Amino acid sequence: MRPVLKRIAVNGALTALLLAMIGYGFAELAGLWLAAQPADRGPAPAAPANPDVAADLRTRVPLAMGLSGFLFVAVGELGLHFWRSRRPVVPPPPPGPDPAEVLLEELLRQVEAQQAKPPEPAPSPSVPDAENIHAPRPAPHDRPA
Repeated sequence: MRPVLKRIAVNGALTALLLAMIGYGFAELAGLWLAAQPADRGPAPAAPANPDVAADLRTRVPLAMGLSGFLFVAVGELGLHFWRSRRPVVPPPPPGPDPAEVLLEELLRQVEAQQAKPPEPAPSPSVPDAENIHAPRPAPHDRPA
């Protein structure tokens, strides 16, 4: 759970800081809008108006936006952590045989099969081949000297 807390701290702090700066800009815009309003807008308001509303907005809006951004990131990171931890861990499939190893084993099998065969006897020169039994022999005068 420690990496989740680190992600919440880092991402939440960055989000809170960014939203606080945006909130400060919104508070300034709201203060400018309130300052531009005419004083006599009709009937008297039911509650007395706070003359220092712009100063309150400068502190409340950035704090509220920063805190809400941090909480959003914390809830999101915790939700992702629990969602990912519930999935079963699937072991990776075993790697297939190496093609070079398969080729070497095949060559080794071929060599062993050739060595397992009995060697064929070499034909002796005195025994004529089965194909040349009926072949005519050259005449004695046709033989080279």
